[in-house]
Parts: sequence; structure tokens; C-alpha cells
Amino acid sequence: MDLFHPKLNCLLLSAVLISGLCEARTISMVTTNWAPYYSEELDEDGVITALVREAYSRVGHKTSIRFIPWKRAMQEGEIGTSDVVMGAYYSEERAKRFIYSHPFYEIKVGLIALKSLGVTHFRSLEDLKPYTIGVSRGWANSEAFDKATFLHKEEATNQILNVRKLFKKRVDMVVMAHGVFNYERNRMRQAIDQKFIFIKPLLGRKPLYLMAGKDLPRSEQFIDDFNRGLGMMIRDGSYEKILQRFGFTEDPGEKAADSPRR
Repeated sequence: MDLFHPKLNCLLLSAVLISGLCEARTISMVTTNWAPYYSEELDEDGVITALVREAYSRVGHKTSIRFIPWKRAMQEGEIGTSDVVMGAYYSEERAKRFIYSHPFYEIKVGLIALKSLGVTHFRSLEDLKPYTIGVSRGWANSEAFDKATFLHKEEATNQILNVRKLFKKRVDMVVMAHGVFNYERNRMRQAIDQKFIFIKPLLGRKPLYLMAGKDLPRSEQFIDDFNRGLGMMIRDGSYEKILQRFGFTEDPGEKAADSPRR
């Protein structure tokens, strides 16, 4: 065989270039504990982690994951201490600093109050002026809500603290994913006899994304590889199978607010 044949050399060069672009590596992921979607307390670190791991596996990558406070997770993703931030909402401010993947799961986000407050709905954010609203530091909820400086928002370092503050009546209402609220409520003894309500309308249906620092050299490749793997999973049905395996065929937030605790 003539190893110096021009056509053969061209094919070998193409193979080298392709293998370089698709080089298997360990993608370092960072996020925060956010059960029931992802957390170091959950089996396989949660359904979202399982989806992302499988998507990267489809294109030859392994993954590692660390769970740290959310604000620090975004800082690490932006400067490249970690390759990607897992499970982020989109915001215009973040889009200036990060590249986003395709959306791969949807979260229902809204206001939640105790029934004793007597509030079931609002027509505009102005209606919420009289109330103290628990929010989580560094989290994006909806563009309009986050920019509403006229509202009385009280920050907590994480969403678990906000649920506790609600049941202790230290805030009037909280804003968070319905599924997260249900999960944390079911773990709290003090919540057994307290009735609550998901206030209408929702603040939004929030897709989840992966993010990678916009100014980092390999960020686009990390995101493109995830998108390719995700597309393979959707086409062959394995995406839906993972959701079913974790019991996420419906959003946990859809469960009735007054359903009995188990």
C-alpha cells in the first residue's frame, strides 16, 4: 500500500481532524442541589443529571459533577473552572456571558402562599406590592418579576430556606418551581397540617439549559456535543424512557396542592 498516495493522505488527514473535534473527554459539570430535579441526595444525582450524562455519553464523553451554591456555580462556568453549568434558566443578562444549549426540560415557576393569606391569583405584578416575597439569591424567575424593583423581595441563600420561611410565616409568599416546593414540603414536619395554594397565573414555564462561558475557547464545542447527543436520545426514544424511569412523565408541580402527604 502506498502510504504517500495523495487520496489516502487526504482521507487520513480528514480522519485526524474529525477525531480531534470529537475527542472523548470528561466534561466537568457544576450546579447546585435542586431536588427533585438534580441533587447529590438523589439516585444518579437526579433525572436532569441522568439526561445530561446520557447525552454526553452518546457522543463519547464522560462527565463529572459537583454541587455547590448557585452563584458560585455560575462564576465557575463563566471563567472555565468547570466546563458547563447544568440546569440554568435563560435570561438576557446571562446570555451576555454564556452560550446556551438547546432547552431540554421545562419547569413551572410561580408564586406559592399559605391558604390563610387569602390570595389565589393576581392580575398584574402591581397587585403583589403589599406582600413580602421570598426569593432565592442569584436565581432568574421571570424577566418582569426580576426587574420589578417596586416589589418587596426578601432573599434567601437557597430555596429550602424559603419554604421554611413560608411555613413559619416569615414571608407572605415565595417564588419557585412547583416541583421543588412539593418535594421540600413533603420533607417538613411543620408543613403537615398547613394548606397552601399555587397562585395563578404562573410566572412562567421555564426551560432548562446547559450554559458555558461565552469567552472560553471550547465552550461552543461542549454545547454542540450536548445538543447532538440530546438529539440522538429524542429520536430513539431514550429521552422519554429516562423521564419514565424517574417518574417524571408529568411535572411534580401538577400534583394537587392539597393532596395527602405520603
